[in-house]
Amino acid sequence: MNYLLNLWRLPILSLVLSSLMLGAMPAQAASQSDLIDPIVAADKSIAAEQLIPPLASETRLAQSVKVTPQLEKQILEVIRRNPDVLLEVLQKYALEQQQKEQKAQAEALKQARRNTKALIGNSPTTGASQRQIVMVAFSDFQCPFCATADRNVKQFMTKHKDKVTLVYKYFPLTQIHPEALPAARAAWAANKQGKFWEYHDALYANQAKLGEGFYVETANALKLDLKKFNADRKIADDAIVEDFKLGRKLGVDGTPTFILNGEVVTGAASLADLEKALAQVTKK
Repeated sequence: MNYLLNLWRLPILSLVLSSLMLGAMPAQAASQSDLIDPIVAADKSIAAEQLIPPLASETRLAQSVKVTPQLEKQILEVIRRNPDVLLEVLQKYALEQQQKEQKAQAEALKQARRNTKALIGNSPTTGASQRQIVMVAFSDFQCPFCATADRNVKQFMTKHKDKVTLVYKYFPLTQIHPEALPAARAAWAANKQGKFWEYHDALYANQAKLGEGFYVETANALKLDLKKFNADRKIADDAIVEDFKLGRKLGVDGTPTFILNGEVVTGAASLADLEKALAQVTKK
């Protein structure tokens, strides 16, 4: 049994752990229409990628080595007797993954600064047309902190509308905000008729009223073509998921998150927080 104590130095323990994790993961949906909740599904798919060990050699070993009931029993017994071994492996793996993730996020932020056109994409914008200083807001229409921050963003943009371009990205936290995704769909549909910012303001000003009735009522108040509005809401998910994945790639894990030419501000940002980020950007 002593030889099993050295399993952490070999791929076999990673093999067993990865096999267990992969066995517990749901199969990827075949198409967008198969996703019950596209945002949660996108979130899980990214998390799953982070769980899979990146070494190709371990992947090949996992495919070629059969874990017999006897071997599995021996490994589990070692783990029970030596939990510190498993803890060491998991801590080392978690640290390596964290470092890789941070490096990837830093590179993604660097690329975003270099290519603002790609960063903005087809997202709604307001403010400066020259787009030299771009502030991207990843936000959730049902998030109370987002509503608070939005009031400060309005003051900030009133002052700097000729210098800063504000970009809105959908980042609905569907697991805690049931109306976040329906509200995002409605705002996306309103944008197709040139009324995003008006609809955006109505959603944040009336978070307690979020629901189907309010979405239709607001569409009517803004004189939207209701037939087109309803049709567009049904096809909004791809764009919303795209924003969500971009946010994750850039390191966004909560709302609101503001990225101002690479400077990141999180939480219910105050006017002072935004001014400080702008000052940092203009120094560069």
